[in-house]
Amino acid sequence: MKKRILLFLLAMLPMMAWADESGTCGDHLTWTYVDATKTLTISGTGTMWDYGTGDTPWYNSYRSTIKTIVIQEGVTGIGYCAFQHCSSLTSITIPNSVTSIGYAAFSGCTNLISATIPNRLTRIGPYTFWNCTSLTSITIPNSVTNIGNWAFYKCSGLTSITIPNSVTSIGDEAFADCPHLTDVYCYAERVPETESDAFLDSHINYSTLHVPASAIDRYRVKVPWSDFGTIVTFDGDIVKGVKEQNIPVLIQTENGKVIVKGADDDAMISVYGIDGMKAGTTVSRDGQATVSTDLTSGSIAIVKIGDKSVKVVMK
Repeated sequence: MKKRILLFLLAMLPMMAWADESGTCGDHLTWTYVDATKTLTISGTGTMWDYGTGDTPWYNSYRSTIKTIVIQEGVTGIGYCAFQHCSSLTSITIPNSVTSIGYAAFSGCTNLISATIPNRLTRIGPYTFWNCTSLTSITIPNSVTNIGNWAFYKCSGLTSITIPNSVTSIGDEAFADCPHLTDVYCYAERVPETESDAFLDSHINYSTLHVPASAIDRYRVKVPWSDFGTIVTFDGDIVKGVKEQNIPVLIQTENGKVIVKGADDDAMISVYGIDGMKAGTTVSRDGQATVSTDLTSGSIAIVKIGDKSVKVVMK
């Protein structure tokens, strides 16, 4: 008898990746959490229920240990505050069946490095990725028309944002307090209706805005887009796009190097090529700086010193 029981248990071992806990999270949706893999899985069909902060069934027990979230095809909506404060979560892929993401769904996921947004989503709601401090870049799909208030507020690690042609409006402080932002790629030929504080405290006077050539003049006069330190076009029309200003420094070029004299100490100095790509960067010391680049003699370069820009010809 004991031998039979032992054989039965051995036969069951491959099947014993049971969930540590499970339950419902929608009319036709279930959730399971497996502690061995730190994985939360949402499966079934339809939309998740909406929750308040701290109300999800996994919040108190598992939110700080969840590393992976699997949202299966068939889920059509992610509820309010669904994965809020899942502080160990590093990446999330949302299936194309999802058409809506609720308020603050991923807010406070401080270790979230990447998020793949589905191409059927039409709106990124308020606080969706608020305080996701490890996100470094985000690409918004060409189905989204509205980016809500505070959607990416305090994403302090964010350096690059891609906004598609479909976006028509951007809300209050949507990308505010993203101080490391270097490049925004906005493909909208009609300048989106954008709240003036959309990029508040993101130091966009040091950032580069990339836009369609047909719309560059409109971006250059429309707040807050006009506040970007450099505005360039996708087709390489950087000379037309840059907001050139008088800079009281001496700039020389020789053998692919840009030499700056007279800059403030600790001033950030960046050099861009005609294609809008950064060719080099450094910080001024004792009023001087040298930036080595691969730019060829005779080519046009853009030198950014702090929040000001100037064109130079490479030698």
